[in-house]
Amino acid sequence: MCPSQPGVYSFLNAAHKVLYVGKAKNLRRRLHSYTQTKRLLPRQQKMLSQTSKLKYQVLASELEALLIEAELIRLHQPAYNILLKDDRSPLYLQVTDQPYPSLKTLRKKQLYRLPAKQTQGTILGPFPSATKLKEVLKLVRPIFPWCNQAESVDSNSATARACFYYHLDLCPGACINKISPQDYQANIKALVLFLQGKKKTVLNQLQQKMHQLAKEQRFEQAAQVRNQIQLIRLVTSKNYRLKPELILPSFSQNKTQAALLHLRRMLTSYLNLPKKYPLNRLEGYDVSNLQGQAAAVSMVVFIQGQPAKKHYRLFNIRGPQQPNDYYMLQEAISRRQQHPEWGKPNLLVIDGGKGQLRAVLKVWQGPQPIISIAKNPDRLIIPTQIDRSKRLKINYQIIKLASNHPSLQLIQHLRDESHRFAQKQHHKLRAKQFLKD
Repeated sequence: MCPSQPGVYSFLNAAHKVLYVGKAKNLRRRLHSYTQTKRLLPRQQKMLSQTSKLKYQVLASELEALLIEAELIRLHQPAYNILLKDDRSPLYLQVTDQPYPSLKTLRKKQLYRLPAKQTQGTILGPFPSATKLKEVLKLVRPIFPWCNQAESVDSNSATARACFYYHLDLCPGACINKISPQDYQANIKALVLFLQGKKKTVLNQLQQKMHQLAKEQRFEQAAQVRNQIQLIRLVTSKNYRLKPELILPSFSQNKTQAALLHLRRMLTSYLNLPKKYPLNRLEGYDVSNLQGQAAAVSMVVFIQGQPAKKHYRLFNIRGPQQPNDYYMLQEAISRRQQHPEWGKPNLLVIDGGKGQLRAVLKVWQGPQPIISIAKNPDRLIIPTQIDRSKRLKINYQIIKLASNHPSLQLIQHLRDESHRFAQKQHHKLRAKQFLKD
């Protein structure tokens, strides 16, 4: 009796030629559907009339079924895998043959039109669905990260900028020459093996690599390989479904540690900061007022990514009672610098856009970086170049992160806490004014 588990199946004719390869979340249910002959399409009925043998393979997960289905179709080229689909050209994945290989999705027609030089490398597929292929690539990228700019990498460039996916920890740094071609190719080879359904081979290779790194006392790299192994086991487990999030859980860090790690990588790639720049103390600032009245600026402090309420401070604005958020922020930041006994911040985060950020940069005299978080949608603004020689000139980098990105969620938490604290003080000041009147 065929089990009710994920797997792949194939129909063969009397000459043992494969006619069709399919996958199923539930093998028993799918194969039973072929016995309902009256409900089958004419093409399916014709295929069954030529079938003399059925083979199936039970697998641990839907992901493995999808990968092995694509590999079997590539190997056997079954005629009915084309006839039973719609009229769209089959979809393939090309891994280019370069020092830094890149990944490309191509339709069959596109593949045949490419010059011979551009078809070198590894071709995977055909895949039955573009949607499923996107899901698979989204799922495996945190395990085997690659660079979207791999083809344009210049190993001699000293001014290379990190790509968007580097900040999401989905690129190993080929775009900024952080990884050698040899290490990058080894990672891509493991990815190809995994996409060919050779999970056991990949796991064996990774386990050997992890033990060797540990033997050489390279424990940080060994931990990274261990994480790869654990993530592979996670996404190929029996209960895992093909609805991957952009960021898979990290087994070596909690969410806060991951947020600080990603944030440090963003800052060091855009600013002239040490690679291990500390982010022990983050300070968030927000203004609250009503047409300039009862104005307050909050200073919220996060230590090691967590709120430290005993360090919170409030600035009741003494300047002109007019609606001017820029001036209010400048007053608060100027007063903040008069209190070194409060501790030195590693990063200042301003609630607002380029205007608020520019206003703070005019008065901040410390070496610590300042960024802001703008709304609708939430995005980070980083001043990458500041020229104070004449009129203040600033170049900005705007970074849009996924809503579930840990660094964005950390900055949002800091922003929301500073907003809450400023609002609380504003309401107190308004109440006092009301009682005086």
